[in-house]
Amino acid sequence: MIRRILIILIALFVLMNCVSAVDSSNWTKASVGYENFSIPPQYENPYKHDFHLYQWNDDIDVFTVRYVNPRIMSLYGYFMDHYSMVKKVDIDGRDAVHFSTFDRYDETNNSKLWFSAGEEFYYIAWRGSEITPVIKEVVKSASDSKYTHDEFYQILNDEYRNYNLINSIESQRSDYPTSSDGHHSFVSFGSNGINFGVMS
Repeated sequence: MIRRILIILIALFVLMNCVSAVDSSNWTKASVGYENFSIPPQYENPYKHDFHLYQWNDDIDVFTVRYVNPRIMSLYGYFMDHYSMVKKVDIDGRDAVHFSTFDRYDETNNSKLWFSAGEEFYYIAWRGSEITPVIKEVVKSASDSKYTHDEFYQILNDEYRNYNLINSIESQRSDYPTSSDGHHSFVSFGSNGINFGVMS
């Protein structure tokens, strides 16, 4: 009897995986950053497509694949501070961070899924709060991450700490903000420490 129940459970598990599988053989490819992502038919013909992003609609939250390495700190920090739900997830063995929030203006749930491919970082934005099989398939179309589990989260944690440190320094400066006098304050964080100043 127990053996029969186990066989039924295994069969159900296999069936569920087959039902949720997505056939991406007819999807188009789009180059973003250093990767070629598979794009599902419903998101072909983008509103904007360049090296840094594939944006399907004029609203960036509908469906976007974005290369974020040049702006990891500011984007990741912003999402950490402004999204109501943040969760570590696993996408078929790949580490990722899932952000989601309810947008009262659009009356929709919006998600961002951060992950790495090779040594680069990307996110996918879409409407909804669930990671669908279509979103998983787009992620799987990218190269495997070269980071271990610990390295992946350590990079993002470090970027968030830097984001908070810089915001803390800038908010305490006497010339912050300085847009009215034509000057621009800056803070840089690098191998030689923290530098700040005012540029004319």
